[in-house]
Amino acid sequence: MFKSKRIILLYLLLIISLFENTTLEAAENLTLIQVLNDNINGVDGLANPRDIKINADNTRVFISSGDDNAQAVFNADKHFNLTFSQLFKNTPPTLKGLEGASGLTYLPKHRQVTVAGFYDGALTLFNETDKTITYNYTLSDDLSYKNVFADNVVLKSPDSLGLLGAWDVIHSANEKQLLAASYMSNAISIFDVKADHTVIFKQKITHAKPYADSLGKPVSLALSPSNDALFVLGYENHQLTIFDRHTDGTLAVKQVIKHSEDGVTHCLNPQKIVTSPNGQFLYVACSGSHSIGVLQKAPNGKYRFIKAITNAEIGTDSLKGASSLAISNKGDTLYAAGELGTGLHVFNVQEDATLALKESLYNVGEHKLKGISSLTLTPDNQHLLVATGKGNSLIIFKRQL
Repeated sequence: MFKSKRIILLYLLLIISLFENTTLEAAENLTLIQVLNDNINGVDGLANPRDIKINADNTRVFISSGDDNAQAVFNADKHFNLTFSQLFKNTPPTLKGLEGASGLTYLPKHRQVTVAGFYDGALTLFNETDKTITYNYTLSDDLSYKNVFADNVVLKSPDSLGLLGAWDVIHSANEKQLLAASYMSNAISIFDVKADHTVIFKQKITHAKPYADSLGKPVSLALSPSNDALFVLGYENHQLTIFDRHTDGTLAVKQVIKHSEDGVTHCLNPQKIVTSPNGQFLYVACSGSHSIGVLQKAPNGKYRFIKAITNAEIGTDSLKGASSLAISNKGDTLYAAGELGTGLHVFNVQEDATLALKESLYNVGEHKLKGISSLTLTPDNQHLLVATGKGNSLIIFKRQL
């Protein structure tokens, strides 16, 4: 009996040791640089941070805040230590469009920041100079969120721009277009960016016919590295819509991939999509199935589902509510997290693009790492920025390359 207890104790110690080694290994590959918390030491604008972008020379960081209804700006020194600089809060009519600030993008050639406002149904534009950031203007149909989000609502004003429930916004590589995904409009909207930096509405797309009647409530967008394809995640319909994108920016529906069709599994409520640097593979974080799906481009140009990594393979609650992904510029490392889960998970990307868990980081100092809402790599891939939604914090790691 005592011998059996000793064996069990040794087994438990071994398991604990393995877990601790995983945590230590993660700490060795990701060196903690800084932790910023909302309303501590002069920091503001980190209440429910939703998206992060960094300017081209790594001197400024832009963060959208869903609960502050704001965009926060931080300055970065040569070691990428951040200091709070500016906060732009939703204060209509002076500054509007930031209620429920969500997606954010930065155009380096235009030196322009664009923030999507989920509840305001808007895109809010800011200009960057060497010294400061200034508010420019807001694109919106000015429809009240109380009406837009009411049950069985019939809008009295037209949804012309397709920005109701604006969730994500990206830009083309040549910076001639902005593209927005809007949940309540059930649309993607395309805006042309002119040489004088003005942004002009071009069109909205509300369906994926003949393959699907709608876009399934879009929440995430990605362009292929060559910008000849647009990928749209439909959250409610468990759907990925793929468009061919022509040189003039026009779109044509090419393919729709749905959960439980054609062998696709574990793809409930897709929420974040990233592409491999060569455009041959797609990685999709699915919050409803707590998983990461991998898709591969076939010789005919269409994509097929390969495999999904689930909670069961990583650990209880590790990928719960999977919603954040970031891939290295070499395409060899994928970072993932679930906003309802725990930990930051680092995957090696194999030659066939399948994922192998390399390490998991569950703690930052004395604090448990959980509720991650956004993962962003700096343009030079030297640093990883981790935002925690309910934790109201920003954590910065230096990558050991």
